[in-house]
Amino acid sequence: MEREDELLLARARMAVAAAVEQHLLVDENVTAVDYGLPAHGGVTAEDERAIRVHVRRKLPLTSLEEAGTVPVPARIQEFATDVVEGTYSSHLWWGNVGAHPGADPRLGRTETLRGGISISDSRRNVAGTLGARVIDRATGDAMILSNRHVLAGDWAARTDQPILQPGRLDGGTGADTVAGLTRTAMSRDLDAAVATLVGQRRLVNEQAGLGPIRGVARAALGITVVKSGRTSGVTSGRVTGLAGVTRMSYAGVSRLIRQVIAIEPVDGGEVSRPGDSGAIWLSDPERNGVGLHFAGSDTPERALAIDLTAVLAALDVDLDTSVEVAPREPVAVGAHLVRR
Repeated sequence: MEREDELLLARARMAVAAAVEQHLLVDENVTAVDYGLPAHGGVTAEDERAIRVHVRRKLPLTSLEEAGTVPVPARIQEFATDVVEGTYSSHLWWGNVGAHPGADPRLGRTETLRGGISISDSRRNVAGTLGARVIDRATGDAMILSNRHVLAGDWAARTDQPILQPGRLDGGTGADTVAGLTRTAMSRDLDAAVATLVGQRRLVNEQAGLGPIRGVARAALGITVVKSGRTSGVTSGRVTGLAGVTRMSYAGVSRLIRQVIAIEPVDGGEVSRPGDSGAIWLSDPERNGVGLHFAGSDTPERALAIDLTAVLAALDVDLDTSVEVAPREPVAVGAHLVRR
């Protein structure tokens, strides 16, 4: 799939901004806006582009005024529009301890840290996903990249707050501290954060079940991507939306998240689950990082990620793509355990 023309994408971003003002900010039924592939009769139009308005539920024209919903025009600026359903929530795991088999190595303590395993802050009984190893551009320190809602949590989070591997929900305690919260990117409307490594455990450039990340690239409509997440393991999908903006609630505070990428199943199936927040979406087969997973929808199945280049710039870090030989440890791929 060819990359989007940069001038066209710039104009699309302006149209998305207009749709945010006209719909997302004023209509509770609207959950997101992006630029992507429209569908006609359930069939994706590969050669078309549209400004997509995501809604909790599609309403008949006769019910729009009564529901207080603003009708979506046929065009916004130069672009046709499409209305798609999708209700999104952050993909942190809040379930009960023991809700997943204890034999899954993604959920336990690992002496060598890698992307795709359980992690959380030390204050909440939750679990998300360790994303990747990054390097602080100013200090050269090694850091963990994940979501703000995984590493920081509520608005009372403080610098140097301990980060646990595994996450507290998966049995992590203070003895499992591997990093200290350093900074977040929420002031830039990005749900992302980094934590500086502490202690003796190594963090390597490897995604459980997938291998190393080879570089960083921008997502393009139609490309296939893969990720390694704490809950759903290795899954694949297809990019259907770019330059998105969505509205999310964090500890009772509504925030807009920008630079959103939409990812949908290739042939049905599941792309993500709660607990996958923080996973890195990689282009397939190139294995370049393109997005930081943070949310999803079950009906229809859709994942939301944040453009990785924007995340790295906002946090002032670089993705570490150096490769070293890591110890052989079992990883979960689908329902099976294998050794790398």
